[in-house]
Amino acid sequence: MKNNLIKILLILILILSAVVRIYRLDSVPPSISWDEAAVGYNAWTISEYGKDEYGKSFPLTFKSFGDDKHSVHIYLTAISVKLFGLSEFTTRLPAALFGIFNIFLIFYLGKLLFRNEWIGIMAAVFLAISPYHIQFSRFNHELNFALFFFLLGLITFIRGLEGRKWLLTASFISFGLDLLSYHSAKVVVIPFILILILMYFQNLWKMRIYFFLGIVFLLFFLGLIFLNPTLLGIARAKQTALPQSDINDTKLYKFFQNQYLGYSERLVQNYLSHFNPEYLFIKGGENTKFSTHQVGEFYKIDALFLLVGFLALVLKKTRTSIILLSWALLAPIPSSLTNEAPHAGRALYMMGSWHLVSVYGFYIIFTKLKGRKFMHSLIAVTFFILFISFITHLKYYFEKYPRENAIDWQYGMKQVVEFIKTSPQYNYIYMTDSRFQPYIFFLYYLKTPLPEYLLRVVYNNSESKSYSMVSYFDKYFFGGWDTAESVPQKDVLYILTPYEYDGLKYKSKFDIRKKVQYPNGIDAFFIVSGN
Repeated sequence: MKNNLIKILLILILILSAVVRIYRLDSVPPSISWDEAAVGYNAWTISEYGKDEYGKSFPLTFKSFGDDKHSVHIYLTAISVKLFGLSEFTTRLPAALFGIFNIFLIFYLGKLLFRNEWIGIMAAVFLAISPYHIQFSRFNHELNFALFFFLLGLITFIRGLEGRKWLLTASFISFGLDLLSYHSAKVVVIPFILILILMYFQNLWKMRIYFFLGIVFLLFFLGLIFLNPTLLGIARAKQTALPQSDINDTKLYKFFQNQYLGYSERLVQNYLSHFNPEYLFIKGGENTKFSTHQVGEFYKIDALFLLVGFLALVLKKTRTSIILLSWALLAPIPSSLTNEAPHAGRALYMMGSWHLVSVYGFYIIFTKLKGRKFMHSLIAVTFFILFISFITHLKYYFEKYPRENAIDWQYGMKQVVEFIKTSPQYNYIYMTDSRFQPYIFFLYYLKTPLPEYLLRVVYNNSESKSYSMVSYFDKYFFGGWDTAESVPQKDVLYILTPYEYDGLKYKSKFDIRKKVQYPNGIDAFFIVSGN
């Protein structure tokens, strides 16, 4: 009876998770971001031609905007795009599916770690309704893919120790794939594996053939990383490095004039920022693509559960508590090394670990209560608060968030390209680069064949390439001209921001062919040509 109830509850949780993560997936968030467009287009070129946008065959990393994107999520997206065609929905679908997979895995992991199926069920519930997890399950980001291989690696490690020895080898393969999934994995996964090995070395030695075989696979993945500089993430590290001004502002640098001491102080400050209640429970991170700012990464009621859970794990002093605490406390480090901390994406391993800590705190509180009726009443109240928090968040996310934060998702680029597709009379099209990497949206929505694109593309080698890696291809030009001096001609189309349109020197000689507006009615782009 109990097993049947657990299965029914798990199925219901997964169904709820699927609905929340797939409903209106193509329109909320309101448009695909430049990174999503890059993932989608490169996935499409891989599925059609076996090459990325630069013509490189099946690369381990994708050059993209010079940030060396990891390949795992792009190849998985290529499957979705190949099966169902290139669209906003198929670009985002893999992240949503892996988000659902992770809810199942967190159930299984919670059950394994605590030997309690109810903790597993609660872990699945907490992750399913988590604003942190919902946010990253509805656009194509590496987070859910990296988390999947981490959870799978930990589950197979534990199951391997329990007797299914071949799973031990599979565990190291999964951790190795995790290293290829996201830059943050290189900072967290390696020390976490070392902690596991130190804790379970005697057990591992008894099944050393499978253990050593797993180490061989792990070394293979590490070899790939060290032999391929792009996999090390050096380019991305330079893009996100702490600015010198931040280091110079630290107290230790001002007093000792020592670069390393100043850097260390800044790292500690960044690390501690991930424990800030405003980040965790009130507002979330500064980047509105990663948080709605209507709620933190966790609900306010989670504060109590997290506090109790962390304290209980510290006092418990078991292998389970070491695993969870190590995972949870290593998680903020990658974000702490960069210039935008706390950063929910780079601190991705807070996902799952902190949810399990919260669930354990919930479990500790309610199992210590005396009186069954009182306990059941308090549990009902808690679930009611969680339900109200969840519904309130969903209402804001689906109704107000797309209207208020559309600009952060490069909204309007689809509308621009759709207009261009229906206006073949223009021989030259000039697109402002004020929205960053506009060329990728043209490739994405025009579904530009790769051979045709590679024949006609001229790359941007100027300092402005961080705004647009491409100067032009075919008849499409991206930035690189003085918008105020735009010459009004009938066969030339300009796409300008409202500010650029107002600054036109010959404004009276232009006609507005289309005005693109954000969902809240504010002007996004003016599409104009000479009258």
